Amino acid sequence: MFRASVFFLAGVISYLVTGWLINAPAIMRALDIPNERSSHRHPTPRMGGLGVVAAFVILLPLLWVMLLPDATNWVFATRFAIALLSYVVIAAVGLVDDLRRIGALPKYLGQFVASLIALWGGVIFNQMNIPYAGVLHPGIILGAVLAIIWLTGFSNFFNFMDGIDGLAGGVGVIYSLALAAVCIGTGHRLLGAGSLMMAAACLGFLAHNFPPAKIFMGDVGSLFIGYVLAAFAVLTTNSGERPAPFIAVLLIFGSFIYDAVFTLLRRARRGEKLYEAHRSHLYQRLVIAGQSHRRVSLTYYGLSALLGAGGVAYTFTSDAVRLAILALAGIALAAFTFYVYWFEAFVAKEKALYSTKPAAKVVEG
Repeated sequence: MFRASVFFLAGVISYLVTGWLINAPAIMRALDIPNERSSHRHPTPRMGGLGVVAAFVILLPLLWVMLLPDATNWVFATRFAIALLSYVVIAAVGLVDDLRRIGALPKYLGQFVASLIALWGGVIFNQMNIPYAGVLHPGIILGAVLAIIWLTGFSNFFNFMDGIDGLAGGVGVIYSLALAAVCIGTGHRLLGAGSLMMAAACLGFLAHNFPPAKIFMGDVGSLFIGYVLAAFAVLTTNSGERPAPFIAVLLIFGSFIYDAVFTLLRRARRGEKLYEAHRSHLYQRLVIAGQSHRRVSLTYYGLSALLGAGGVAYTFTSDAVRLAILALAGIALAAFTFYVYWFEAFVAKEKALYSTKPAAKVVEG
């Protein structure tokens, strides 16, 4: 009961802090002013992700003390403190960007520093479980490089996808719940509890962000959530007596990873500069075509839940079934992509038909 109250408290802290930020003094918040790339029309407070950060950073040490009978082990305690430090660093990077809009390079350097701290705390790829190929051991150097690429890459992907009301917060809840199921099922109790607490914190924020949003997550929230989930994924797939397969994690995070990678490849093929801001993600294209933030977010909730369930099932089944799960996931993503293109074409056809339709004649009586 006491542990359940901690998860409840995470949601309450996130909800209250986020709600306070909506009407906080101007010096303690920043407004997101609409521009030609924005999906909103009115100036809206950002930095709402501070509620998620506050709930997680305050309560995670309490979870650690409750769940580990050997909490006095100084080696584990040191690693835990280092991991928590890296979470604070990535949140600080996002907060500075929300307040001052630093460039892409300084922001990535901050993420890189956070990743180096995580490596120091043991967040590294020691092994990769590949179906029919067995367990591969990349070595310390390659494992560290892969960990840095993964941590910075997924935190940026999560940040890229935080562009409309309710999307990142709601999907963050789904990702966290699915990852918690994998962590707990493979014996990683602290990681599972941390994932559940992240789900509760995201839910507390979502109460203010679901369309129409009263506040945005900001980089402080999106970078933090993406980074923490990525770090948990590395640990649960590379530690303990029963490491989870990393492909299961890719499935759980698949909706955002697919959208980000698909968009980057599409822009690269078109010769566009990848570092420039744009509005060509699949979710943005649906909004531009005329769908509401609510409808697009709910669509991504469904896709994320489907892939998340596949990721959980992938963890605990045979290789033959795993291949079937991967095939079904591929079909789901292909169907979603087809749906985006079909909807764009349908709307364009309707607009063309409407614009060429002759005006009705006025009959004088």
